[in-house]
Amino acid sequence: MTKQRTTLTSLAAIAGAGTLFLGLHACGQKPAPAEEAASTSAMGVAAGLQAMRITRIETRSLAEEIEAKGRLVVRDEAAVGTELPGYRVAAVFVDEGDWVKQGQAMAKLDDALLQAQIAQAEAQLATQKANVLFRKSQLERAESLTQEGAFSKELLEQRRMEAATADAAMLTAQAQVNEMKVRQARMTLRAPVSGMVLQRAIRPGDISGGAAPYFRIARDGLIELDAEMSDSKLPMLKVGERADVALPSGRTIKGKLRFVSPRVDVASGLGRARIELPFDRELRPGGFAEAHFNAASTGSLSVLASAIRYESGGPAVMLVDNDNKVTRVPVKLGERMGDYVQLLESPPAGARVLETGSAFTLDGDVINPVEEGAVLAPAASEGK
Repeated sequence: MTKQRTTLTSLAAIAGAGTLFLGLHACGQKPAPAEEAASTSAMGVAAGLQAMRITRIETRSLAEEIEAKGRLVVRDEAAVGTELPGYRVAAVFVDEGDWVKQGQAMAKLDDALLQAQIAQAEAQLATQKANVLFRKSQLERAESLTQEGAFSKELLEQRRMEAATADAAMLTAQAQVNEMKVRQARMTLRAPVSGMVLQRAIRPGDISGGAAPYFRIARDGLIELDAEMSDSKLPMLKVGERADVALPSGRTIKGKLRFVSPRVDVASGLGRARIELPFDRELRPGGFAEAHFNAASTGSLSVLASAIRYESGGPAVMLVDNDNKVTRVPVKLGERMGDYVQLLESPPAGARVLETGSAFTLDGDVINPVEEGAVLAPAASEGK
């Protein structure tokens, strides 16, 4: 009796929907989309099919903004110091923030004592040169007398030894003079590169010595952002990509990705990236900044993430064919961006798949598909 009553209710619903459609058609009107969906759903219910929402695999340009935060650092830094200890600083010519050119004098050490030492060494060199001339003349005379038999070979060898010793002494004196002149040239501290002076740690009157540099220079004044980001985002970036770098002042500077670290920090799980920035005096090393990348995947097959069915054998989608028959198809996933997920291996674009409820559907099931925009009719209640 109950089964008969249910059948009569379903037939009444179909008859009512048909009557409504004919009435609207007679008045020259089309049924509203909601009414069409209700009619379709009612027919599906009558046929014993389950109404389920479907979506389509489509080619989309997926885009997601990636953020990376970090500190501003010097791209290439040069240090200026001296290896000459014990000299007083006579003068300092530059200060922090100044722009210097390669080879420009930055500071000078007092070389008065060194000048006196050079003069003394040059005097010793002159003495050695005179001694060399004297020993050579003695050797030439001894060689001449030896040929005449008036000089022994033993004395001749002695003259040769004295001449060679004089030559060696002269070379030693010359080397001492050269070393002192090199030291004299290094009494003036010069910039090894062109750029902006970031730090000055020297004053007139200081005594030279120690390993700490006196100046630090940012080569060409270039500052860049050393940013951190999730390791899952690193593969989405490519060297050369543009980025908008926001400063604490509110300014935004255009930058370019210069380097992506090949490693990820084990403790934090973050990777590093360097964003190259143009020269700007407002950029200060140690300051905080935030970079925004617009990573995009153009022309990628994608589908709503809710359509993916995760099983022990891997992710899959439930494909709906032209006969509304459901078939499980394995897929290979790429990056997820927002509500969509990239499909690296999947059915072609335009294919229909279940949007929701795929976990409750088996291979071979036939459904009543409802695409986006359609309204599902409420389930018919059974008569009592």
